[in-house]
Amino acid sequence: MTARALSASVWKRLAVCLACSFIACESAPAEQKLVQRAQFGIFYGGQVQERKEIPFELDRSKQEHGFRLDFAQPLREKAKVSWELDMPGSTRRVRDRRGRLGKGRLVQLGEAVVSAGRRRFDQVLPFQPGDPLGMWNLRVVARDQVVIDRPFLVYDAKARQRALRDSGTR
Repeated sequence: MTARALSASVWKRLAVCLACSFIACESAPAEQKLVQRAQFGIFYGGQVQERKEIPFELDRSKQEHGFRLDFAQPLREKAKVSWELDMPGSTRRVRDRRGRLGKGRLVQLGEAVVSAGRRRFDQVLPFQPGDPLGMWNLRVVARDQVVIDRPFLVYDAKARQRALRDSGTR
């Protein structure tokens, strides 16, 4: 065999191998993200001001906080959205997974079904009388995808202002 014939034979085999590998390796279609953007914070003027700290305010005319989901495209079918608010508890002597003593946690669960055709979903999470101050965590799941999982601090704005005022005069 000449070098030229050998070279053509090698190329043919290579082409057949590549074609077989493409046929054998059927790639799974890339799953498109359901949620394009997820935000958590205070609703203000049609926007969501993302915050790491939120003042405890019961009056919804002064403050509304929650989360917003912007879907990548209008929903073709209904989508289930669930959320979990994890907040400090008041019980003592509760052990964590490592056996350390600490305070217990309270959990609030919520769920909604977003109708087909919607492109945005807003959920207000109002404070209730007696809700604790401290570090909270919000976890939001949309159609089995975690879209928000983040901690935030809930604080008493009046007590903070008083403390700042008192520390500034000394």
